[in-house]
Parts: sequence; C-alpha cells; structure tokens
Amino acid sequence: MSIVVIRVHNTGSFDIAPGDFEIPLSFTFGSRIVWDARVSDATDDGLRQHVRDGLEFFTRETPQKPVEAVKLSRVRALLPKRFAGLAAAEAPPEAPEWHGVRFARLSLKRKEKFKLVVVLRESDGYEGEISKEIDHHARLAAGRIKDDRKQRRFGWPVITTAVGVLLTGALLATLLVSWSRPGDSAQCATGKLSVEGSSAFVPIIDSIAAEYHGQCDGAAITTRATGSVTGVRALAPVDAAGKDELAVLSDGRSGEAGPNLEAKAVAVVVYSLVVNRAAGVDKLTIQQVKDIFSGRVRNWDQLRPGPSVPIGIVGRGQESGTRKTFEQKVLGGAEDRLTSDSCRKPERDPAAATTRCERGTTAEVLTEVAAVPGAIGYADVPAAKAAAARDQLGIVQLDGHYPDVTTIDAGYRFWTVEYLYTKGVPSNESVLKRFLDYLASPTARAELQDAGYTPCVAKDGLLDPLCTRPDI
Repeated sequence: MSIVVIRVHNTGSFDIAPGDFEIPLSFTFGSRIVWDARVSDATDDGLRQHVRDGLEFFTRETPQKPVEAVKLSRVRALLPKRFAGLAAAEAPPEAPEWHGVRFARLSLKRKEKFKLVVVLRESDGYEGEISKEIDHHARLAAGRIKDDRKQRRFGWPVITTAVGVLLTGALLATLLVSWSRPGDSAQCATGKLSVEGSSAFVPIIDSIAAEYHGQCDGAAITTRATGSVTGVRALAPVDAAGKDELAVLSDGRSGEAGPNLEAKAVAVVVYSLVVNRAAGVDKLTIQQVKDIFSGRVRNWDQLRPGPSVPIGIVGRGQESGTRKTFEQKVLGGAEDRLTSDSCRKPERDPAAATTRCERGTTAEVLTEVAAVPGAIGYADVPAAKAAAARDQLGIVQLDGHYPDVTTIDAGYRFWTVEYLYTKGVPSNESVLKRFLDYLASPTARAELQDAGYTPCVAKDGLLDPLCTRPDI
C-alpha cells in the first residue's frame, strides 16, 4: 500500500465558486485502488468540513457502466468489510473498488488551501515497485489549473505513515489553482514576436507566451536565451519596420540602452549563491564571497572545519545580466579572469591559483556546480531551488539572510528587477503591445508568482515598491 498527499491551493486573485468548474476536480491513480482519504491542513475548520462533505469516491468508468460515486462516510463504513476481504485475498461483493476521488461543489476563496491524504493499494496480482502514477482532471470556466509537480518547491517533506497495514512508499503531489476574471481574457493580435535576452527569465516568459497563444492562436511568439547584454545590443539597431517584432529581457536596467529604448518593469528577481554539496557550507558572508572570487580563499577548509575541498568558480559570461547584478550587488567589482574551459582544472593558465570557468546560461551553470565537487556559482532563486531539489548542490545564505523577496528589506543584496525593453512605443494593434498588456493580467501575474517571481504590477495596477527603486 502507499499514500499520495495532494495539496490544493487557490493561488489566484479571485474566489472560486462551484459553478466556475466546467469539469469537477478529480484525481485518478492508474491501476491503484483508493482505500481511504483524509482532509488535513485546511485553512480553517469550515473549509475542511466543506471539502469532506463534497468528497466523492468513484469506480472506473466503462461504456457499459457509468461512474458510481459514494461519499467519504460510506467509504469509512465499508472499511471493516474491505479489510476482511483483503485478509481473505478476495473482497466481498458489498465492498466495491474505487479508482478515483473528486470534489463535488468545491469552492475556494483567495489563498485558501488544504491537503488530501489518499490511501491506495496496488491492484490484485500486481508485482513490482510501488506505483507513482497520478492524474488530475478538471476545467475552470475562466481560470487554469496547474500541476506543480513539474516545479516542486525546495524543502517540502515527503510524508509517510501507517494506516491499518504497513504502507511503503509515498508520493507528494501538488496542485495549484489559479483564477482570472472572465473579463481579463487576452486582447489578441495577429503577427509574430521574438522575445530574447536573459537566460534566467526566458523560461517563465516562454510559459506565459504559451498561455497567451492558447487564447490568441494568431500570435506567434518565440523566445531565445541570448543573455541580457546581447539582447539589448540586438535591439538597438532594429529599424522602424521591425521594431514591434523584437523585445528583450534584461536583468536590471541596461547601461547600453539608448534613449530610443523603452523599459517596462516585469518582476522582481532574487538570486542565490549555490555550492556543490561537497563544499560543506550553507552560509557565507559578503566578505567571504569576495575572498573566494578574488582567489584569496582557495579551499573550503579555510572557511569551515573539515576535509580539504578545492574551490572551483563557475561564472557567467560578460553578456549575462545575472553576472552584472552579482558584480554590482555582491562583489562590488568585476569577476576575475577566465582560467578554465572544463571547470575542473585551470588548463588555460596552469599556474593560476583559482579554477574559474564560464557558462552561457543559468541551466549550464547549475549543471556544472552540481557536477564539480567544491564548485560555487550563482543563479536566480527559482532555478536554484529546482536544481537543489534534484542535484548535488545547495543554496547559500548570504550575510545571514536566506535568498527570498521577504528578506530584501532586511538587507539581502543579491536581487534586481527584470525589464522588458522595446524599440520605442509599440503600435497599438501589434502582438508586442497586446503581450505587454497581458503581462499585467491576473493570469500572467499568477504565472509569475507560481514560478517564484514577484510581479512588478500589483493586482491594483500599481507598481510594487521594489520595482520603483532608482538603483535597480
């Protein structure tokens, strides 16, 4: 037997009523049989009871037999018979097998959430490892339902327990429910647009562009990670005929943006130092980071007790806005020279005291830091958390502050604002103009928040105070 823990959370800006579901929210678990379920960690007791009252168990649907659904109370009443049937290796006729759960008449106010713990057993005759299949089915009239397993949050626990018999294995699944008002649908335009620049921010813009295209199939939006500096340089010479077909992302304001480039603040981006777990550290001071990147500190045993582990530096190239932010906010000067291509030894300069390599994208930096014992690098927090959850690297506190938007006012330095640059003001009917408007919509803001970024445009239409600071 096994359990699945499902987290359901309304992360959007509006309440969700039962009538907003065109298809009720339900979960199935492959061939596994639903044994029991429990609602926990609800925002309040009223929500917990509401979810329990609407929770239904259903059998596998076939063309000859419609879905049969029963309430939680009925399932609990049949548990003794089902346990008896399990012990006898044959369930009595009065104890049917359920294959899914669904929420009838579910309503969630803004920010409300709950967990559903589902107890499962493998189907009769199954041999092998514990199954992990889980699927959800639902449709909101004017919102979206997002499976968060693809970007699991760093540090969430996996839950195991025992229910009647020994349970082996557990799967943590999460679901984020986001909502947008019916009147907030995208204003569509026909044409093409390329969004280039910051490798840290291109993935989330690509996801938002896909959402926009889902509503406006006449808009062809492509994205390309070229680096912040390279992106701005590519935009500057664009002529009037092509000015609405290119926009570029820059980590922080670009020093190369001339007066004919317009900047739109999109989101707050917080960065983190990351280290290979062999380094044996999870906290550094600004001064220690400066000493590492200048070559004054070359081994982790100079900063903590323990074994000797040489430090390897994985940086970004000069086209990177993340590097520019790191140099400005943390180092207070330029990174040292390049000494390595492999990131494993200073083959460019065998006499060099420090191994320092460069990689072209955030993903490549994280891959190298995870692969090279003792390596250190930097990345935006959402990407760093995702990598830390799967690879051999850890996130570093800086001067006692964990990298998060909530610690900025307390003194966390390594952050900036992501800007989208255009060549002048876009034409009203262009895809670029419509997409810029869409970035301020509740749907796009929810997408940014889900990915770990703070949108610059708040739900009241005003700029977040962090996005109005003159030094970013």
